[in-house]
Amino acid sequence: MAVELPNGTGECGHTLHTDDRGRIPCISIYLGRELQLSMIVVLQARWRLFGHVLRREPSIPANKAMAFYFHDNAKRARGRPIATFPMTLNNDLKILQNRSTSLTCTSQKDLETLRKIAERRQEWITFTADIKKAAEAARSDDTPSGRP
Repeated sequence: MAVELPNGTGECGHTLHTDDRGRIPCISIYLGRELQLSMIVVLQARWRLFGHVLRREPSIPANKAMAFYFHDNAKRARGRPIATFPMTLNNDLKILQNRSTSLTCTSQKDLETLRKIAERRQEWITFTADIKKAAEAARSDDTPSGRP
């Protein structure tokens, strides 16, 4: 089924296709116009910021906070864990872990490993590009078969 806009086509010159309920899947709009998903843009910005923080000296507040977060004696609150920056980074790494690497972001040792990678900028750029590709591949794996 195809839905036509008032001028007959979408801005890109293509007719937008819908599923059987008459809805336009968001992924088809992104793919048809070669736009990046906002999730991927945020992921890239998050890892760029993290690399910047890791390359800075250990005395800045952001690095002190990361060291405190991974301190073993820190008492955790009861209930559902609060979504934190290190937890989000670890979730990003889980996507990559399924594909190629065994890196995590769960301890001070993992933080130091990531810091060593971040110090070598070209290796960090390659590493973050791999995370982006893995996230895009995981996103495309989630789309139903037969549809973009």
